[in-house]
Amino acid sequence: GLISVCALIFFTGFGIKSAVFPLYFWLPSSYHTPPAAVSAIFGGLLTKVGVYAMIRIFTLVFTRDPFMDQLILGVGAATIISGGLGALKQDNIRKVFSYLIICHIGFMVAGLGMFTTLALAGVIYYMMHDILVKANLFLISGLLMRISDTLSLAKMGGIMKRFPALSLLMAIPLFSLVGIPPLSGFWPKISLLKAAGMDGFYGTLAVILIGSLLTLVVIARVWASVFWKEPGEQTDPMTVKSYSKMRPTEKITLIIPIGLLAICTLYLGFFPEHIQQLATRIAGELMDRQSYIQAVLKM
Repeated sequence: GLISVCALIFFTGFGIKSAVFPLYFWLPSSYHTPPAAVSAIFGGLLTKVGVYAMIRIFTLVFTRDPFMDQLILGVGAATIISGGLGALKQDNIRKVFSYLIICHIGFMVAGLGMFTTLALAGVIYYMMHDILVKANLFLISGLLMRISDTLSLAKMGGIMKRFPALSLLMAIPLFSLVGIPPLSGFWPKISLLKAAGMDGFYGTLAVILIGSLLTLVVIARVWASVFWKEPGEQTDPMTVKSYSKMRPTEKITLIIPIGLLAICTLYLGFFPEHIQQLATRIAGELMDRQSYIQAVLKM
């Protein structure tokens, strides 16, 4: 009993860091406020540090426990649903991406709860994909802010007509997040779904599919609002240096990071065998905790 209480305390601490349900309320209230570059670092790395800590602690320190397994699975499922529904309600594009961080943290936590080699491989692959995509989405939000002078989906629009090449570049992380094949989000999601189906986690499988559908609806809404429709009436535009008034060198410095992260995302999608092999090897080592203990303690 004492070990289970200690495990629960660790899970609560790392859960706050990872922004899992119901401990995520700090994230959408804060990630939309810093500059885009800062939000990109936060969105890409900080919550994944909490997931990484969970993986190390619950594969090495705490052995399998039915109570904790069910708790982690339940929290992962609730995080997926609450994050997806939260993203549907937002008008501020950075808040949309903030809630999508929460939703997709749920995929990783649910994979940890299944606690199989295939599921952990999917979690590790998903973490690599999510770091790149979420960082890129916040950089894109900063660029859209420069172009539209607003972060409101209702006031944005017409980006595809005005900047077709830039829109296609932005489409890579947006639709990678959905998991459209063969983009990077597809392959780890397949591993998670396969692990859930093989080991009888049918509820988790259904929740992952629902979370994927919610993500698709959210990204379709963002795409339609920002890129396809005509711009809405803008009142009191924010006082930023407009994209149209920037020098070409300044524009390039905004686009290059987005392009580099998009290339990395494409690599994860079009060459999945390399990443899958690495993720499977890491997952196998995580499951073989005795080898790690022997290597560290020289036993």
